[in-house]
Amino acid sequence: MPTLATGICNRPSAPLAGLIRSVACQRPPACPRRQGKARHCRGFTLLELLVVILIIGIIVRFASLSIGQHSSRLVEEEAERLYSLLRLAGEESVLEGGELAAEFQRDGYHFARLNGADWVPVEDDRLLRPRQFPPEMQVDLRLEGVEADLSDTQNPPRILLLSSGEMTPFEFRLSDDEGAEYTLQGDFTGRLTLAGSGEADEDF
Repeated sequence: MPTLATGICNRPSAPLAGLIRSVACQRPPACPRRQGKARHCRGFTLLELLVVILIIGIIVRFASLSIGQHSSRLVEEEAERLYSLLRLAGEESVLEGGELAAEFQRDGYHFARLNGADWVPVEDDRLLRPRQFPPEMQVDLRLEGVEADLSDTQNPPRILLLSSGEMTPFEFRLSDDEGAEYTLQGDFTGRLTLAGSGEADEDF
């Protein structure tokens, strides 16, 4: 308590003392967040739940569309790759004067060169190396109008690419579970055509 130089205690006046006590007793307001937690936790409203479900549905739909487009693109890429390799092998056969063939199985294919009476796999050509189909892809091959057995490993189906420029007539179909489908066809003269599902044939 403050005192004067005379030693007499200097008491504040009654109004001032009441103001001091009022200020001293004031406490900061409780945090709304803490106050809310002390009472109860507010749950989600039905409208908020519906909005969340709607957002999740939109995300799932876009994800499924993206997967479908990716799958369709894989089928297209495989069909275009097979076309390019068959065309390359046909040109190489004509230029080198040797006989080549594409041998197919359910999970992939490779190229072979005729050596005497035997077909020997091509190993010294980086472009004509063995290829594998994606696991989710289905393939079907018809040679001269007859369905080929792609599970025959002893005598695999072959598309012959002769040095005369001729080719075994064939129809090769690639598809997946999403509905994407491409068909590659070749005729006796070596002409190739490629078409997707719902598309017109394109000559190459």
